[in-house]
Amino acid sequence: MLILLCLFFYASFTCATITLGSAATFGVLSAATVTNTGPTNINGDLGTTGTSITGFPPGTFSGTEFFSTSATTQLNDAIAAYNAISQLSGAISLTGLNLGNQVLPPGTYKFASSAFLTGTLTLAGTGSVSDAWYFQIGSTLITASDSIVVFTGGGLACNVYWQVGSSATLGTRTHFAGNILAAASVTMTTGAVSKGGVFALGAAVTLDTNMAATSTTSYTTSATSTSSYTTEQPVPKKFKARLKKAITYSS
Repeated sequence: MLILLCLFFYASFTCATITLGSAATFGVLSAATVTNTGPTNINGDLGTTGTSITGFPPGTFSGTEFFSTSATTQLNDAIAAYNAISQLSGAISLTGLNLGNQVLPPGTYKFASSAFLTGTLTLAGTGSVSDAWYFQIGSTLITASDSIVVFTGGGLACNVYWQVGSSATLGTRTHFAGNILAAASVTMTTGAVSKGGVFALGAAVTLDTNMAATSTTSYTTSATSTSSYTTEQPVPKKFKARLKKAITYSS
């Protein structure tokens, strides 16, 4: 109990205010291309500083589509957020640990190399509107199939940032939360969901029958039903039931 209390006390002093600036309206933004397969749904803007966005339709997005120089300012704002997170001090080292089965209070966390999520990661809020989580990942971020990020204590996806030193891959049917800022590429495999913007700052975003949204918007899960993605525990069974309206899960 003493160790846990100390962790909460220490982590509460590692938070800083990070914003995405003009990039905050984007569900997906890349430096190179965006390639989609299947009925992906993006709540928010869709853009690239490259010249190629393919797979829309059958994919859909609720905002505006940006190409080439029209997305430059937004990508630069996302890069600025990436750099700001990388410079946060006092991070708690999680190097060598799997994020699965972890319960993390607000704070800044660091992986010297790759970070893996297998199972459930719980972000435990304190009830404060200033609760925030920052993850500094030296290399890749990889989630296993059916992994999930959930909140307790009123935590919000808009206050979670993943600064990824190379590429991020969300495994099949992963339910992720927070803004992904990857220095290279982001790949969302079949049925993966991101409640938070997906930003590939140096390469491509690859999608396959996914849902992605700005961290403050709702998902349209069917033609007649709109549901907010809230990851307050307990959620997995109910959340999967809602998603099945829009996604046919692979076996």
